[in-house]
Amino acid sequence: MKHKFNFFILTAVVVFFAMAADVFIVYQLNNYETRFLEIYGAEQDGYVKIVLDEINRLEGQGTEADITEIISSLDATASKYWTLSKGDSILFVKSVTETNRYKGFTDGTYYASETASDFMNNLGNNQVGHQIIYLDEDRFIASGMIFTWQGEQYRVCLLTYDKVVLEDNILLECRNSIIIILSMVLALLIILSMVMSRKISHQAIRLDKQEERTIWQNQQIELLDEQLKREYAFSASKHVFKNTVLDEFLSTLDEKGVYPLHFAVFETESEEARDEFFEHMQIVLDNNVLRFSMDERQILLVFVRYEKSVSDRIIESLENWNVHGVADLYCEDNMNSYKSQFDKFWKAVANQ
Repeated sequence: MKHKFNFFILTAVVVFFAMAADVFIVYQLNNYETRFLEIYGAEQDGYVKIVLDEINRLEGQGTEADITEIISSLDATASKYWTLSKGDSILFVKSVTETNRYKGFTDGTYYASETASDFMNNLGNNQVGHQIIYLDEDRFIASGMIFTWQGEQYRVCLLTYDKVVLEDNILLECRNSIIIILSMVLALLIILSMVMSRKISHQAIRLDKQEERTIWQNQQIELLDEQLKREYAFSASKHVFKNTVLDEFLSTLDEKGVYPLHFAVFETESEEARDEFFEHMQIVLDNNVLRFSMDERQILLVFVRYEKSVSDRIIESLENWNVHGVADLYCEDNMNSYKSQFDKFWKAVANQ
């Protein structure tokens, strides 16, 4: 569950980053479009100045109709057109037909939106300015100014639909290319993050399994090590045991049903002779003979699974002038426990 949680968290983070990047890109593209429209508006201002120069050539000889004629003679389409107003009255909008629709209306009726009204109210006298405005949810870059002719103030404006500027073939191609490339990059980022997250998740699962296996192997090694230590600790060929652990050995042999057992008691002339005897036993005895130090001079050997003739021969060969046998007991089975048989035998030895 933990790996799935990490996988989904990482993927969610990347998706969130991609969405944030997409919002940022859209925001920057909008800024780019706005700045481009601002640049276009600055160029459009120059066109309005040229029209003002044409009107000023009329001087005092022209009439208001002449001004309207100049404005109406300019190229105009549904996407780019002129407006002319005097005071609050509309004199011309787009064409003669369109103008007739607005006869008797104020320019505030046409420029009814907040941005358009703000633009009209901030026009400068004989100074062209531009602003991005909205009319009926359509965006325009508008350039205009106030000029005085024959003592009357007029407002002249040139409006260009933003799509005419922004959907120019080269500009549109560049913008679409940017959007497509960035969208592909973001999609690739999401796909790669999902693939890498899944891969990391699988690797983490494999690492956990390997870690569990390593722990299990270490536990097995520890068990084997303990077993080896235990086997080494009870290895008859390498150790001489104290008499205090004899009962434990006899009980274990009894439980496992090991038989026959042959007990042999030896006595040495001195401790030095005992130590030499133990060293000699490491050479001549195998791992099936248990060795116990009963006291400073007495030694007990327990022959496990030996035939009596064989163990008798070995017992006899171990005696020398420093070591002599005291007594022995051969137990063919454990019908009576080895411990009880040995206790009786040991009491008999002690009474000798």
